[in-house]
Amino acid sequence: MIQLGRCIRTHHWKYSVVATGIGGNAQPSSDTYTEDCLYDLKADPYELQNLVNHPSHTAVREQLRTRLLARMAEAGEPPAAILPHPEVFAGFTQRCVESAEVLQ
Repeated sequence: MIQLGRCIRTHHWKYSVVATGIGGNAQPSSDTYTEDCLYDLKADPYELQNLVNHPSHTAVREQLRTRLLARMAEAGEPPAAILPHPEVFAGFTQRCVESAEVLQ
């Protein structure tokens, strides 16, 4: 099935969301999306480590979520909600990313 999703990419980050249970051919947009992935493209250019549910990247996710929603509105899409990724992080300890690093 083709997924319905949205993504925003900077030189440093890639953040994407998907509309769960809705195929891309079924409708052009959704009112609810769920976080799918967050990649640090500088540290992980091959996108091997999904950081979407890492507590250390909460600030990055929040800022990119805000930017993605703004871009969706600019494109004329109806308002939507983005829900957190459903999995609970149970991995390694990682340095917290500061808000200022999101804009790099």
